[in-house]
Amino acid sequence: MHIVVVDGSRTGVLYVQQILEPRAEDVVMFTDGKMALDYIRATPEVEVVVTGLELTGISGTELCWELRLLANAGRPIYVIAMSANADAQHLIGVLDAGADDFMSKPPKANELSARLRVAERTLKMQRRLIELATIDSLSGLLNRHAFRERAHGAITAMGRDGCTSLIVFDIDHFKSINDRFGHSCGDAVIKAIRSLKIPPDTFLGRIGGEEFALMLPDLPLDGALSVAEHLRQQIEAMAIDAVGHRISCTASFGVATMAFGGSAGDLYRRADTALYEAKHTGRNRVCAAPPERGRG
Repeated sequence: MHIVVVDGSRTGVLYVQQILEPRAEDVVMFTDGKMALDYIRATPEVEVVVTGLELTGISGTELCWELRLLANAGRPIYVIAMSANADAQHLIGVLDAGADDFMSKPPKANELSARLRVAERTLKMQRRLIELATIDSLSGLLNRHAFRERAHGAITAMGRDGCTSLIVFDIDHFKSINDRFGHSCGDAVIKAIRSLKIPPDTFLGRIGGEEFALMLPDLPLDGALSVAEHLRQQIEAMAIDAVGHRISCTASFGVATMAFGGSAGDLYRRADTALYEAKHTGRNRVCAAPPERGRG
């Protein structure tokens, strides 16, 4: 596990590090709560935070609160708070602030190891629950709800001079594939979409039966059209082996771009309209949506 240890005393930090050494964990240490929080926000690999409550920068209670916000946003993270004050009301306040567990300072080696085993079990369950809530079980891609949430986040984070593009596409004549080869072969086609090569910092989701979407933050229309064409070529070149059959397929694409201040709903609508055009003018092609109304 990637563990962050935070304590206002360097001696306290080193003491916990010594306890963790036999576990061969990846441990990073801080005495400043604000620096620890900045590191944790920027390092998604962090899974466990062991923190004292008397810190510089921000208090341990504030750190617990901020980490709980990260966890509530869908990031698995387990917080163990430490304090020499084991008063019941103090303990309740720390847990209410966002800590998952509490132990007295200085921590005992066997107790900390036991609590870290609890953290491992809890994080495993959290990751599984997040996967069930966000991943489409057939394709292994983001499901519709998770894709829309991430897309909303990307649009919200867009700078005033930025843009965001959306590609929507679906498999041509997918019903015919199911009817001719069976649903197992149709499922194999859906699964094959996960193997598409997409640009970094983009995300792909399955938003309907045979319909998919790719969000491209900070990419203008011409770049998005190039990506869509590359995806189209990849799908056309696929040879999918399933249940004794070798299946080929094509897909139709709609592409739209929005500038700062645009509407996510309008972006989806325009990309979907472009997809409709692609499907009704020959399929296996890429069509672009016209510019946003009032933007050229």
